[in-house]
Amino acid sequence: MKKRKIGNLLMVLCLMFTLFVTACSSSDNTANETENKPESGVSDTNNTGTSEEEGPKEPTKQFSDEPVTLKIATTWDLNYFTPRMIDPIQEQFPNVTVEYVNWNGTVENMQELSAQGIVPDIVHGSTGQAPLEELEMVFGLDEMIEEYGVDVSGVNPELLQELRSRDKEGRLIGLPDAGDVLALYYNKEIFDLFGVSYPTDNITWDELLDLAKQLTVMKDGVQYSGLDLGYMPTAIFNQLSMNYTDPETGEVLFDKDPKFAKMMEVLTKYFSIPNIYNPEDQGKFEGKTAAMVVNWHGFLTWFGGETEERVEYEKSMDMVPVPSFADMAGIAPKPGTHPWVINDFSENKEAALQVLSYLISPDYQLQYRMRMGTPSVSLSQEDGELFGADDPTYTDKNVSAMFQNTFAEPPARKSPWDQYVAINEALTKFATSDLNVAEFTRVLKEETDIKIKEEKSKQ
Repeated sequence: MKKRKIGNLLMVLCLMFTLFVTACSSSDNTANETENKPESGVSDTNNTGTSEEEGPKEPTKQFSDEPVTLKIATTWDLNYFTPRMIDPIQEQFPNVTVEYVNWNGTVENMQELSAQGIVPDIVHGSTGQAPLEELEMVFGLDEMIEEYGVDVSGVNPELLQELRSRDKEGRLIGLPDAGDVLALYYNKEIFDLFGVSYPTDNITWDELLDLAKQLTVMKDGVQYSGLDLGYMPTAIFNQLSMNYTDPETGEVLFDKDPKFAKMMEVLTKYFSIPNIYNPEDQGKFEGKTAAMVVNWHGFLTWFGGETEERVEYEKSMDMVPVPSFADMAGIAPKPGTHPWVINDFSENKEAALQVLSYLISPDYQLQYRMRMGTPSVSLSQEDGELFGADDPTYTDKNVSAMFQNTFAEPPARKSPWDQYVAINEALTKFATSDLNVAEFTRVLKEETDIKIKEEKSKQ
């Protein structure tokens, strides 16, 4: 392989939220829109699932049907990978043999695979593309997509833009595996206990905080919290599409972007509610002492394992869309995704692209994503009606809540410097100290400036 850069720039994604990441990664850090984008960061596609990318042109090349072996590296285990990848791909393409490559998402592990002579053709970027960029493995797809007439019009434009925003040249650095979306989950038992009405589809952040305050009560020796922010509180504000730093210079933008003040206004109101937040007591919603939580689409199947207690608890749970700002009504957080990236060192790029074009097809996405409880790449309201159809966990749940609002548009370019902003750690200090917003902003800016200057001195 080409010469490696020194240091591990691995950024862990997010979608929250540990497994999903989303949010727990560079993809959960959002950016400012350019001047020609809507001020609110809202896409004008109106969440129809149709792409702003041009439709397929007349291909100048045809995919080969010669026998080929494709090595696919992923952090999924083999039991999860086989029914979702090996079986459907080899059924669709009899000439393709799929080999599973177990990768833990790090630069070091990929280097170990290389030393063993294992060169993946396709890599699942579940930990972001930073490790792949460091290893110079990312291959831009735009030219090949045009040459082979690959139809990406069924992919939600926000997902394609999300992937482009991660590349400094704006290339399409992969095709999305699926979509990552959020919802506001609530426990009906706690609402009923205090005689409070359930949250509605059109709830705003101010209305949510009013509800949360009513539900933050001590009763029978139990301290209830109206709202659990989860492990990455800023990820829930992805609808603002803001950068913390300038993508080019690394300048910290806290005091320049009014969206930061907008976010901090909500968080300040939240932390000012007595007894609503305890950094030492995480997972209050899972523990049945928090009435609401914002979390990812797979939350219902993620926590608690396959236990009778979890199944019973979920009967009292439902969901509504993530709250919106009063001046941005009906705007959902931008969706996240993990890309299937073609390795720049692969000798089977044509076959790899052919397989990826199948993985974004409506048939594949419906059977192996939507019905199983993972949002399809279209993220359309129509597909939302079929979300989790094959998983009894979602029976009688308001799953359409995750798809009914317009997704915020991702930025033209995400800032690579945002990884040096320890925003979630700083918020814990803010919540448990006497710092006001101005002092908090100043301290965080100073700490971030130091980290960025140190990183720049290494380059």
